[in-house]
Amino acid sequence: MSPVQTAVTTVLTEKFEVSPESIRPEATLESLDLDSLALAELALALQEQLGVPVEENEAAKHSTVGGLVAALNAKRAQQGSS
Repeated sequence: MSPVQTAVTTVLTEKFEVSPESIRPEATLESLDLDSLALAELALALQEQLGVPVEENEAAKHSTVGGLVAALNAKRAQQGSS
C-alpha cells in the first residue's frame, strides 16, 4: 500500500468511521456516505497528512477512492521533482 493509500484509508476509517472493507478503489466518496462538509474535512485532513494541496474537485462526491489516490500520488511525485 502506498503512503497516499495508507493516508486515505486512515483518514476515512479514523475520522469518518468508514469500514475498511468499504474502502475499495472503485468506491465513490458519495457511496461512503461523505457529505459536502465531510469532503471538505477529508481534503483538509489529507492536505495536512501528505503536505500537498488537495483541490475541492479532487475530493468530490463522484470521485473514486482510486482516483483520489492516483491524483494525490501524482501531486506528490510532481512536488518531489520540483
